[in-house]
Amino acid sequence: MKNIIKILKFEYLSCVKNKAFIIITVFLMGIMLLSAFLPALLMGLLSEDKDDENGQKPVISISSEVYDKALIKSEFESLFTETEIKVTKESINELTKKVDSGDYEFAVKIDNELKFTYITANNSLFSEDYQTISDAVKSMYTVKTLDKYGISQAETDKIMNTKVTFETVTTGTDQSKNYLPVYLLMCVLFIAITTYGQLVSQSVVSEKNSRAMEFLITCAKPTHLMFGKVIGSGLAGLTQLTVLLLTAFVSFGTFSSSIIPAEISEYIQLPVSTVLLALLFFILGYFMFSFILGALASFASKSEDLNTLTAPVITLLTSIYMIMVFMCTGDMVDSTFMTVLSYFPISAPMAMFVRATMTDISVWEIALSAIVQIITIYLLGMLAAAIYKIGVLMYGNPPKFGEIIKMLKMQHKANQK
Repeated sequence: MKNIIKILKFEYLSCVKNKAFIIITVFLMGIMLLSAFLPALLMGLLSEDKDDENGQKPVISISSEVYDKALIKSEFESLFTETEIKVTKESINELTKKVDSGDYEFAVKIDNELKFTYITANNSLFSEDYQTISDAVKSMYTVKTLDKYGISQAETDKIMNTKVTFETVTTGTDQSKNYLPVYLLMCVLFIAITTYGQLVSQSVVSEKNSRAMEFLITCAKPTHLMFGKVIGSGLAGLTQLTVLLLTAFVSFGTFSSSIIPAEISEYIQLPVSTVLLALLFFILGYFMFSFILGALASFASKSEDLNTLTAPVITLLTSIYMIMVFMCTGDMVDSTFMTVLSYFPISAPMAMFVRATMTDISVWEIALSAIVQIITIYLLGMLAAAIYKIGVLMYGNPPKFGEIIKMLKMQHKANQK
């Protein structure tokens, strides 16, 4: 146990004192601090009046000989609240010239009761002006038509603006509110497991290239080396992840909580239970994949071999992540397939995290999945140590999978003797 602690401490300090590790941590903290100002900045920009150089509101011109001026002003001013509505009888050519010169932000020529021409200098791909103008014209047509039957504009407005209210009672988990924070944390989970897992494999290759591994394996058991290395790097990764999460909580809570509207804020809140689950499944997922990557890295004679050896594992992890994204967006979080994935060791860290945060499941289900993963981690750790012992003295081309199995069998027989 003492050897594991010594190796763990050495590996941990090597990671956290590494300049690249420190620079990346500080850089990401800076991004989070800057990002905390974005909601305030965006809300400020959205709330500003779209003033021109003279301090006046931009002008929208509505040209019509079909509808009454008061009706046009009433309908369009209710929809375009941040602009000045000017009702004219100008022709399309006149409107086009003024839009082109910048006198009007855009113009509308109402040709008949249900047809209009929209004139704009720049037609944005994301513009919703078409729909808004259509709604205004349709509303004016309704008012004018009902007026013929003796129904006043006030009565028409009352009928058309009647709102239906509703209340949702959720007996389980509200997926609509949990989706965004869970999706973001799942991305962090995937990136963290991949990044810190590769940190272990790179450390193994570096030691093998420097021949330090050959000395280390004579001073400590392969099991101690593998567990110490993986736990040490994992603690370094957990330290970095904790610092970044705390920075995010403090910065967004300080700068953004009072700016973001309540109806938006409730969709981006991170409950403490969700964060704790993310940390739990990060730890489990990290250990699982780090043992695999560390064992495979022991067969790499040079850094170039590392990508070839670890590519299948990274591809598998990426595939699991993509499946999780598909399951969330496809509303299949409660499916039988997802349930199976949440207990299958390799996919369980992400699958159970998604199920635990987006569905109403029992605590025992989370505990059972965690136990399955812990047992798998222990078995993978012992297997990784055995592979590490074989790969430490191997140089040249990386062995094939079948050759690794044969070597493990030979080693097992030798140990029994």
